[in-house]
Amino acid sequence: MSDRPDDPAGDRDIEVQRLRRLFRFFAATQCRGRSPVYEALSEGIAGDDGLLDLLMSTPGEQRRPSLLFAAVNLLLASDPGSAPAEYYPVHGGRRPIDDGLVPAFAAFCAGHRDELGRLLRNRSTQTNEIRRCVALRLGLDHVSRRRPGPLALVEVGASAGLNLLLDRYRYRVGGQETPSVAASPVTIACEVRGGSTSAGQIFGPVPEITSRLGIDRHPVDLADPDARAWLEAFIWPEHTDDLAVLRGAIDLAVSTADVTVVPGDAITDTARLIGELPGREPVVVFTATLLSYLSADARAAFAAQLRQAAAHRPVAWIFAEAPGLVATADPGLAALAGPVARHNALFLVGAGLLGPGHRDDALLAMADPYLRWIAPARDEADDFQWLLANADAD
Repeated sequence: MSDRPDDPAGDRDIEVQRLRRLFRFFAATQCRGRSPVYEALSEGIAGDDGLLDLLMSTPGEQRRPSLLFAAVNLLLASDPGSAPAEYYPVHGGRRPIDDGLVPAFAAFCAGHRDELGRLLRNRSTQTNEIRRCVALRLGLDHVSRRRPGPLALVEVGASAGLNLLLDRYRYRVGGQETPSVAASPVTIACEVRGGSTSAGQIFGPVPEITSRLGIDRHPVDLADPDARAWLEAFIWPEHTDDLAVLRGAIDLAVSTADVTVVPGDAITDTARLIGELPGREPVVVFTATLLSYLSADARAAFAAQLRQAAAHRPVAWIFAEAPGLVATADPGLAALAGPVARHNALFLVGAGLLGPGHRDDALLAMADPYLRWIAPARDEADDFQWLLANADAD
């Protein structure tokens, strides 16, 4: 096998091998313990040349497990009687995983190759994991203790902007209800690891939010049924509760005009759009898994955008991201020089407060990437080795 840059066959072989590794990594780090269906499918796709060939017919940046699974899930929603749907509880399926899953998935993909090809070429990853509002609330509590008072809220990579409605949801953290609005159609549940920390100790009331702005390269128009269906397609097969939460959040967002999501690029438009916000109160910028879609240079450029905005107005960056990616974005967190930066199967929740000649950074928690659980920092110097040691043992 040749790997010369001018050898198309060699380049293709290298890319196919990269995809095999990517799906196996996705199975091990994202699916295990979260989605037995996607774990089995990811392992199966890694060994299926036909399915890999489907991905090879799309642009390189579109060759993502999440995008393939969402495209298939979208088509299954219109064909719940198909063989793969039997394994998807979100489509009413109850069949346990067996040797028929991967062949059924492959046959479905082969039969819908043209439709899937169009989706994979033209659609972008769009998710709103509402549970990540737990990370945002934890970060807002940290910011409010240092900069009390009203604030403006911006989410970069906002999709439909549902996380910007965090104060309209109810929360059950560590099995306890937290103070929140009454009669919300959405309840967010999250486990707590690392001791007997109560829900009330994790975060306090949400501060006054003067404006809410989402920035996304391809904002989701919730008035468009096709756009809503695409957003729902990113719910994983077993997560029927997540689908109900998402639909409740969508209905709530449609009924309010408080959130605006505008087209914009994280690495070129963030500072400008922050600068256009009214008022002088601090601006909190939230990102959740944004960095995984950016190259190392782009991550540094995004951090530069935040510093540029902070030269004119106080800015805080609250993030729920893979630790190694946060390290390359240079938020100034000394603990990221240690082992925590190597644990990219987990998310780091943190906050960086920026201002002219000043910064105040903190690691607040480690968490499951989908915020099914959170492990709050035990003190300001916590490097989470007590948690990561158990993760290594697992």
